[in-house]
Amino acid sequence: MRRLCVFVLLVSVLVCPADLSPVIRPEPIRCAPCSREQLDSCPAVSSDCPEVLREPGCGCCMSCALKKGESCGVYTAPCGAGLHCAPRPGDPRPLHALTRGHAVCVEFDHTQDEPDITSDQDSLHYLLSLNRPLDPRDAAEAQENIKARVNAIRKKLIPQGPCHTELHAALDVITESQQTLGEKFTSFYLPNCDQHGFFKTQQCETSLVGQPPRCWCVSSWNGKRIREDLASDSQCLQELTH
Repeated sequence: MRRLCVFVLLVSVLVCPADLSPVIRPEPIRCAPCSREQLDSCPAVSSDCPEVLREPGCGCCMSCALKKGESCGVYTAPCGAGLHCAPRPGDPRPLHALTRGHAVCVEFDHTQDEPDITSDQDSLHYLLSLNRPLDPRDAAEAQENIKARVNAIRKKLIPQGPCHTELHAALDVITESQQTLGEKFTSFYLPNCDQHGFFKTQQCETSLVGQPPRCWCVSSWNGKRIREDLASDSQCLQELTH
């Protein structure tokens, strides 16, 4: 059963900064279609489940939504209504927590108008938690909402550090690759940046077909790989940086 939170609509509208002239919007990134075998292999949801939701991102199955305070992550069932999956406060490895299911379902903070793309706790979740619309009639409205969020992200990435600069370039590459490869576009990489615009030492690639994440270690200054293909329980040594 695939449990993968991916921002399947984010790059569908990210083609230029908000202050440039509008251009033709590319097709959104689309998940690989669910096969009959995958659908048949979905486990049954308990009849006493209070809230049943589709798996986030490219998941094919329905699952019982997690409650407030329950552990969650990229590959777990989604958090229930009014909740989102976030690293625990003070967690030194938020990316590891999300990919290993060690984060927690918490209520949305409605005191803020928009998530802070530069914070350790919100940035990864914000990029990964945008689910695809289930009703095609809602797609246009969803894209407009995401367009506003993307513009907010771009504003928050200024002034740019080396990781933020690469993040802009990566988003453009993803857009072009999806247009060129179509259904053959099955994975992408987004730089994992810290609040200063430098690289976090652990970077991971995301799959649109439910494969486990492929991770590696980099230099926080320039993103250069210093260790390839981490094991699932490995971590990168922290460098003495800024």
